[in-house]
Amino acid sequence: MSADGKPSLAITADDLDDDGAGVGRAAGLTVHVADLLPGERATVALEHRSPHRPEAWGRIVTRQGRLSADRTTPACPAFGRCGGCPWQHLAYPAQLLGKQRRVAAALGALAEVAPVIGSPSPLGYRHKGKYVAGRVKGQLALGAWAPRSHAFVDTAGCRAVTPAIDATRGAIVDAIAGARVAPADEPRGTGDLRYAIVRQARSGALLIALVVRSRAPADRVGAAARALIDAPGVVGVVRLDNDRTDGALVDGVPTVLHGSATVDDTIAGVPVALGATEFAQIHPVQADALYAHVASLLALGAGDRAADLYAGLGGISFALAATGAEIVAIERDPAAIAALTAAAAHLPGRIDPRTGDAALLAGITGPLAAVVVNPPRKGLSAATVAAVVASPANRLVYVSCGPDSLARDLAALVAAGWQIDHVQPFDLMPGTSQVETVVRAVR
Repeated sequence: MSADGKPSLAITADDLDDDGAGVGRAAGLTVHVADLLPGERATVALEHRSPHRPEAWGRIVTRQGRLSADRTTPACPAFGRCGGCPWQHLAYPAQLLGKQRRVAAALGALAEVAPVIGSPSPLGYRHKGKYVAGRVKGQLALGAWAPRSHAFVDTAGCRAVTPAIDATRGAIVDAIAGARVAPADEPRGTGDLRYAIVRQARSGALLIALVVRSRAPADRVGAAARALIDAPGVVGVVRLDNDRTDGALVDGVPTVLHGSATVDDTIAGVPVALGATEFAQIHPVQADALYAHVASLLALGAGDRAADLYAGLGGISFALAATGAEIVAIERDPAAIAALTAAAAHLPGRIDPRTGDAALLAGITGPLAAVVVNPPRKGLSAATVAAVVASPANRLVYVSCGPDSLARDLAALVAAGWQIDHVQPFDLMPGTSQVETVVRAVR
């Protein structure tokens, strides 16, 4: 028993969970312990035990033995409170090994997993910042909700975003305070500024979105925007009205307050106009490396035809089309397909954009050399798996952000006659458990 009467166990961590807690096993329980790295041992007081499975969560009472050689000082001042980079206390090489083990554990005997291709830098890589408005000691601040709560955490000095985004966060705080726009108090339903979004292009240009309640006074929000358009690098400020109560960050169409509604950027070498809310990979350097890797695996050329499912803004389609191949790009989000179509003008005749579910693959007629799928974390639907199996393609690349759903879908494809010959993880989100995996399969 611990000093406060709670059950205690001696735990040696052998893994990290998604929240950065060490995971160990004792007395038939899988126990999650904050700030316990793999290889470290401690006496742990159990705080909560699942009523449904042999799993528990605890806190360290006393440490036993040495700290891990892979332990490092977190770079962000809000580490452990904001929940944004829960692996930041683990040295980066060890993070990459942990991600490789995670993919290998999910795939099991399906395939061997190559070492993770790491980021050129584990810090300053995020080209988009999303902030919750709140107060610290009565003063406006921008930050995040603490994990599983509505406790506000100021994330000033975040090292995951680019330095320019962190500086712009500070400029937003000053401009909003100067315009006397009150930060929202979500539990009480008061205040007007709910969130702020900052997107940075490779050029350094910045786009700001102020997410406010629809009742927010136009003159005050406009005054904040006028101040922000003069901030270093800012090319546009937009307003997004959002009265939703389900936690959705954005709703509706942005209204331009000053400057541009978009920022000019490139994806896979193709010029694109990005709004504040469109999905694009937050680590553009690693994303382009991943897209190029996909193109190299398929080795398409002039006269070849391929389908890109879940095409998004078109990164993979652009990389494939650069080889001279014709790409059928399928994406269900109309805004994303509109942006893809506009950008495809730089690749005339090589991309055929289609709006709809990935299962539209089944309706593609004519020759098809390859299929690429890049689904959300839940993976492929049964209809999409069936469409891939029924397609005439003899090459497949599966890009996944969810190792477990990837393993499920690959097992179905292997059972249908596909053979996996390449598995390459990429790290697009250092400091987190997230990992992107590129898999090639052939008939």
